[in-house]
Amino acid sequence: MVEYASKSYGRGTEVSAIYAHFNAHRDISMAGPRRLGKTFVLDRLVDSAPRFEWMAVKVEVGGCSDPRGFFRVLCDRIGAVRSGGSTVLIWLQQRLGQLVVPRSETSGEWYQPLISLDHESYFERLIKALDEDRDRRWALLIDELPIFLKALHDKGPDGVVAARNFMNLTGRLRAECPRVRWMITGSIGLEPLAAAGDYMGVLAKFDPFKLEPLTEDQARTFIQDIAREGRLLYRQVITDAEAAALVAAVGWRSAYYLEALAKKLLGPPSDDLAGAQQLVEEAVQHLLAPGEAATFGVWEEHLRKHYRDDERRLAFAILSALAQHATDLSLDALLAANGRADVPRADLRRILTRLYVEGFVTVSDWDGDNPRASFLNPLLRRWWKRFPPQAVA
Repeated sequence: MVEYASKSYGRGTEVSAIYAHFNAHRDISMAGPRRLGKTFVLDRLVDSAPRFEWMAVKVEVGGCSDPRGFFRVLCDRIGAVRSGGSTVLIWLQQRLGQLVVPRSETSGEWYQPLISLDHESYFERLIKALDEDRDRRWALLIDELPIFLKALHDKGPDGVVAARNFMNLTGRLRAECPRVRWMITGSIGLEPLAAAGDYMGVLAKFDPFKLEPLTEDQARTFIQDIAREGRLLYRQVITDAEAAALVAAVGWRSAYYLEALAKKLLGPPSDDLAGAQQLVEEAVQHLLAPGEAATFGVWEEHLRKHYRDDERRLAFAILSALAQHATDLSLDALLAANGRADVPRADLRRILTRLYVEGFVTVSDWDGDNPRASFLNPLLRRWWKRFPPQAVA
């Protein structure tokens, strides 16, 4: 197991900053694009929790479609936490078991009677129990909360009400249980959901925390480390020249894409800059081969899952136009490339803003009337140009 605390790319600075927020009684919202490393940061928060005198629980809720499912996953993760060699489950059962009258004789999970009766009430009691725990301080790290909320929104007006009620309940519990800290993350924008569901006020109580890509030095060290650690099939050594060329080719320095490209590096190591660049370009061509759709397909899948038909068509039009250019394009140029005179300028700007938040594009001069945009991930741009998706499945 890699000891990330000693690595420059182990997100130690971010972990310390987040626990500083928790110590200051602040909750965090960390949005960010796919493949940037949000889940990695959550894992490091869990690993580092004892050092900062916290109990951190990571809860993945992207697969939940109703509040009962959310509660079930939360109970699973909290019940699995171990402290000092003993499980927290006994403590939880003592705190919450008394709420079930009469006690259920079913052979299901310990929390089954709770969610079978009134899951919202017991969700509330669970958070209050964590708040009343004087032996531990609890931090709940809720991964992909926006995907859970969108699953509710997709059910129609009743689902939007359910999402609003859930968020309002969460907001109330945050105020009533001040010893419990919350961190929410998401790869889709939470603000549009909050605006549509009228729970923006709850979201405003979270401090935004922006996760940046790795620095160039961190990226180079990461690439060379994974070679030394045997994580690359074809290389045990990556030279300084090759590491620099790899980082330049990836552009957007996410560990996922750095490793994906490094895995394609073939041939004997080269200390020559020109030779290294040639080897890296050959690796890029391997990475952009048709069989590598899983490496890039999550971005197209993201649009198909989380954008409405009209939004999706406009997003695909923007990205198709940007894919043809290594440099940026203005809003006027994107309007012209869209080919539809009936698309309001404000709608294009709105979708461009969402693509920016979700990590598809980078945008300059937001204050001007004609902002300029380009792909954030140069490798994704080359993939999109080579294998352009269609807006309608």
